[in-house]
Amino acid sequence: MDEIYFLVRYTPFWSIPLLIIGAEFSYISWIRKKKKWFMFAAINAVFALLMSIFYYWIGGPEKSVRFVMDIVRFYTT
Repeated sequence: MDEIYFLVRYTPFWSIPLLIIGAEFSYISWIRKKKKWFMFAAINAVFALLMSIFYYWIGGPEKSVRFVMDIVRFYTT
């Protein structure tokens, strides 16, 4: 479970590069008319964008981990 908290705490360090890479590859595959690769890259980019928005909306590293811990505690007890 510590790995999940680590990923939530440091979300910008993996989501921002994933967003940039996903957006770039979706644009390249859209130009080349590769629909499957476009959808795969676009879904990855949207996921990274949503995770970044979630991270900043919840309140940064401390509050986002506390939010996830509360969700886990609610569903496991």
